[in-house]
Amino acid sequence: MRLPVSKPISVTNASEVTRSCSDLLADFLRLKISANTKRNYSKAITDFCRRNYDSEISERLLTRFLSLQQPEAVYQALHYRQLLIDAKLAPSTINVRLSALKSFVDYARQSEQCNFNLADVACLKVESYGDTTGIEVAGFKEMLQIPDRTTIKGIRDYAILRLLWDNALRRNEICSLDVGDFDKSGRLAILGKGKIQKSQIDLSSATTIAIAQWLAARGDYRSSDPLFSSLDRRSKGHRLDGSTIYRLVREFSTAAGIDKVVSPHRIRHSAITAYLDASDGNIRAAQGLSRHANLNTLNRYDDNRHKYQAIATNTLADLV
Repeated sequence: MRLPVSKPISVTNASEVTRSCSDLLADFLRLKISANTKRNYSKAITDFCRRNYDSEISERLLTRFLSLQQPEAVYQALHYRQLLIDAKLAPSTINVRLSALKSFVDYARQSEQCNFNLADVACLKVESYGDTTGIEVAGFKEMLQIPDRTTIKGIRDYAILRLLWDNALRRNEICSLDVGDFDKSGRLAILGKGKIQKSQIDLSSATTIAIAQWLAARGDYRSSDPLFSSLDRRSKGHRLDGSTIYRLVREFSTAAGIDKVVSPHRIRHSAITAYLDASDGNIRAAQGLSRHANLNTLNRYDDNRHKYQAIATNTLADLV
């Protein structure tokens, strides 16, 4: 049973609010930094309208929702959360959609378009980074041999693989790079996850050479051009997107005979774990590599690396 929408506001007020909030959602999404966040938040607000009201998103519907009083607004948000749970969506997906809704409401309240907040609507508890297992170093070495570096595509793909491993970059961090972000002295300016300003990171000599070779093979470019561009006939010169990098990684891992499903993020996990192994658990340096703000996240990597839980379980088993 769908929750009832609150009674329509008066015609005069409705007209005023509709005019003033016609671009509210667009303005809200424009504040989001990454294209991925924009897509996810737009999808979440659309999904909220469809599930709670059996209706497509519209100015009228958003206006009526934002006119609710605090108790009913919270009730409807909680109902939406239950609908997502009943649909058996992953907790992380549910939390993204709830966060988007709550963030939009906060923005509307700051813009004086509503008088309620959804602070009491809690997200679901998620054990983040529960699985930090990756692939063996030998497996990634095999992947590095797959790109044909006698071709321009192979040169480009090899440079991408080196960034995924040597610097444990996220695929969106790679996608957002411009030519001007690369310094041939061995530095790269990246836009980290959730950041609004780029920061400088150091590159290995192997990665520096790989990127320089890609740019040399590519030829004509400007500093404002994407660092990694498509070579397909239909989209040549356009910025590579995350799905393309994901497909490249899957292709190379399959060709290397790796039986796990390998994604760019799994390579990131693998690189961080491999560094912890090689450095005897240097958490501080690993934090510099991974750029995790919370050391507890890296502690999970280290715990998984040592298999502390398995050790404890076998010790207890041996006692009885």
